[in-house]
Amino acid sequence: MIKKVPVRNIDREKSYFKYYLQDCALGSKEKYDLITTNPYDNAAALRIHDRNDLFNPGDLPGEFGWWLLEDGTALIANRTFFPNVDGEMFDWWFAWHPLDRLRYAIWDNEDHYDVYLEDPTHSRDMSLSMQQRHWDSVHNIWEDIGTGNIDLLSINFKKPSDLGYDMSKIGTKACNSLICANVQVIGSGDMPDVPVVMTHFLRPVEGGSELRSRFWFGWQIIDGKPVKCIPDGFKIPALGPVCLLNHNVKEFSNLASILPNVYKEEKDNWF
Repeated sequence: MIKKVPVRNIDREKSYFKYYLQDCALGSKEKYDLITTNPYDNAAALRIHDRNDLFNPGDLPGEFGWWLLEDGTALIANRTFFPNVDGEMFDWWFAWHPLDRLRYAIWDNEDHYDVYLEDPTHSRDMSLSMQQRHWDSVHNIWEDIGTGNIDLLSINFKKPSDLGYDMSKIGTKACNSLICANVQVIGSGDMPDVPVVMTHFLRPVEGGSELRSRFWFGWQIIDGKPVKCIPDGFKIPALGPVCLLNHNVKEFSNLASILPNVYKEEKDNWF
């Protein structure tokens, strides 16, 4: 029997509790089968210094997989089709969901335990665009990424230009939303603390949008430039990328299945 994250009695009265009751949409078995026990060929990895290549038309060599790179850092990549979703809806989700722990739980009701938004008034500021509401916000989240532990992640969302992305191409046919952040994964068990740069790159395709996700382990972007934040000689353990890629496939498969209806029903519900 699948065990869901706990909820409070007050959560059961909320209009979106019905999404918690649904089974989590896991995505295709074939995708999980591609997460092999061995890392992918590093020749296909998108290096963090080349992250603006995501704006290029067509596909890049490494659209899915995990890599242990020569300098000890690591990378995962995932691609998810979001039917009937556009950039406004995707930006709305990242402003709306951290305001309530149940909203975070319906994203992945088996693994998303809690979220604490450091400045909720910013996300509720109606004078700001959906993008601006999550820029410079800090989400502290508790989730199981597949290690069996409830890990704490501190996610500092940033304006894409602050992380060195070309803002002029966002809101075009190349990209209809770009969510990015410097992340600190607070380790537990066999996992040490790990700095990560997160990017969710959405682009319009027939029938909706395509999400291309990248997580660069061992890095932060400071003053627009990538900085390696692990010591020379240290290597990111394979457990982290493998677990996070499995989790990423799961959580975004489920989000793709619920987001159109959640947005339609809740887009003006900010409290």
